[in-house]
This record gives sequence, C-alpha cells and structure tokens, in this order.
Amino acid sequence: MQGTSLSTLIESHGPQGFYHKVCELLNEKRITPDDFSYYELADACGVLPRLRSIRESALVDAPLNHLLSESNPGVNAALFQVVTGELIGRKVIEGYRDDSGFIGDRLVTVMPSRVRNARIAGFTALAGPTEVPEGHAYEESTFSEKSVTSLESKQGRILSINEELIAFDQTGEINRRAMALGYTLRQERERTIVRGVTDADASSGRHVYRPNGVGQQLYKTNGSYRNWSGVGNTTSTGFTTAVPLVDWTDVEFALRYRATQVIDDRVDGTPRPVVIPARQVLVPEALRGTARSIVHSTEITVTSGDNSTRFANPVHGQLEVLSSPFIDEQGGQAVNDWFIGDFRRQFLWTEIWPLQTFLQRAESESAFERDVVLRVKARYFGGLSAIDTLCVTKVDGA
Repeated sequence: MQGTSLSTLIESHGPQGFYHKVCELLNEKRITPDDFSYYELADACGVLPRLRSIRESALVDAPLNHLLSESNPGVNAALFQVVTGELIGRKVIEGYRDDSGFIGDRLVTVMPSRVRNARIAGFTALAGPTEVPEGHAYEESTFSEKSVTSLESKQGRILSINEELIAFDQTGEINRRAMALGYTLRQERERTIVRGVTDADASSGRHVYRPNGVGQQLYKTNGSYRNWSGVGNTTSTGFTTAVPLVDWTDVEFALRYRATQVIDDRVDGTPRPVVIPARQVLVPEALRGTARSIVHSTEITVTSGDNSTRFANPVHGQLEVLSSPFIDEQGGQAVNDWFIGDFRRQFLWTEIWPLQTFLQRAESESAFERDVVLRVKARYFGGLSAIDTLCVTKVDGA
C-alpha cells in the first residue's frame, strides 16, 4: 500500500474508520501485514516531518533522535501506533501458528480454563454389572473419588520497535522479528509439552501427574502405575528387561504388556484389563528412522536357518510415529527409551490464556531512553497435566 493512498484513506475514513477498514481487509485476507510499509504508514500519519529531507540528502549517518516526533500531535500519531501494533501483532500470531515439525498438539487435549491449579475430578472404575434375577433388586456399586490438580504458568516476551527501523523503512526486518517472537513462544510451549509427556523434570520437582494435588513420578520403575516395561519392574513378571526399539517384535512386546498388565483400579471385584488402543509411538530423533521403518514397512522377513519367509507387517499403519529433539536433549537413558499409547487421552493442556498480544505506545521510559516507538508484548498462560497413568506406556530401551 502506497503512502499517498494511505493518506487518502485516512482523510476519507477518519482515524477510527481507517483502523476498522484495515482490520476488515486483513480479516477478509484481501491484504496482509506484508503489504504495508511502516515508513509510509508513519508518513501518512504525519509523524515523519524530518525524515524525507534526511533520506533525500542521503544523510543516513545523521542522528535519528526525535525523527518520529509529531508534526500534528494527537489522533494521527495514536493511529500510527495502533495500526502498527495491529500489524505486528498479526505477524507474531503468524509466527506462533507455524507448527512445522512440532508435535505438541498431537500429544495433548486442549481444554480452555478460567482458573489455574484447577481440580480435575474423576472416579475409579466401578465393579461392573451383575446378573439381576427376575424380581430382585440391583446391587449397589461403590466408588472412591480421585482427582488430579492442574498446574499452569505464564510465558511471554516483549518486542521493542526502535525509531531506526521505521525511519529507514525496514518493514521486512520488523515483521521478521515479530514472527521470530511468535515462533519462540510456540517452541517454548512445544518443549513444555514434550518434556511433560516424558516426565523429564520429575526429578527436579516439576510433576505433571498430581493425584489429589500431590506431585508424583508418572512412570514409576517398579511398575505400580502399570505404565513401565523394563528394568526394576517388580509388579509385572515377564516385563523386567530392557527392550530396545529394533523391529516389529519390540512393538508387539509393548502391545502385549498393555494387553495383559494394564488393568483398572476398581474398588470391589477383580481388576480387569482396560481397553485403550495404542495410537502413537513417541521416540527421540535418534530413533525416528527406526520407528518409521517399523511402522511403515509393508512386509517383514523371517529367517530360519537358510530359509527366509516374507510376511505382511503385523504393525503396518497401526501407529503414528512422533519424534522430538526435546527428548534427545535430555540425554542419558532418554535417547533409548520410547513411549507407546494414546497420548491425547492421558495428557491435558489447560489453556487459561491463548496467545495474546498487547501494545505499549511511545509514552514509556524506553521511548526516551532507547528511542523506542512502540513495544509489543506477547504471552500465553497454560500448563500440562497427566489425568491418568494407564493410557501411555514407557518402554525401557537400554
């Protein structure tokens, strides 16, 4: 959009009408923030009285103090800040929505919430139905209440736009920084989810599983939570050794554990298997190729002596392979372990505030101290909680 047409639009619509017109065109996707020049917008709003002469005389090294002082103080200066804030805010959101390579949203169910540290209630599985002879009363079933407590945190950053970026028409650089801010916030959310799903920070007191408000290790190596297959498991005999992810038999081993060891916690009666089909396998990047090869191969070869037989792959297409470098960064044992189950059924992302952007205008200390034209704050408020223990199994890989 050219400066002359911007001036015409401002004159014809008035400051408020111009702002609403810009928002309307952006919402209808008839224009994008990239179609604007912040320099031309500032010029059209009359906040660049000295800039044109400096640019035309090529005095690019001249001091830029007060270049953005208003020639006509009042409405147009505020209009420049508000419209610029709107455009930059949309670029922040665009960067936040860039989920290329991210898997967080496939691991959690997002639940909007109005309170933090919420109590998420549930109850144990009941004893199940019993036969009722004709004319007899139904048996009363009992249950004991259980709950988990959510935990959220606020994450955010501030982006300052300096006079120089506007004065030298560095619109592309401003938009790049805004998108980088949004992407950084999204990456922090992604890391929080992945580390939470793998219970990476339990040793430092950051628990994602908080039954009745008390933080607990999610994958107990004694197997008492029915979600650990590997060394140290004293609950499930036959599943006490490490199982590196090598081929389809290892996936079958994990599925067998889930079929035979994942049972309910009913109050009365004998615990029974819980049917929770595995939908995903989560691995570090170091195992991504192996996992994809196992799941996507259509055939397997079984060799016995000098004979080889080809069969259809029993696990072909049954699982979605997810991987993240935020598992590899944990180092040590984490680069060998792998997870299998239905993650969205077990993990909840409580979202108090989705991504928000706020504008601080030039009437701030930073405007005087650092020639900041405006500042944009971006934040979100949310957290991860495990609402159960049976839906995802951690497999000791070494």
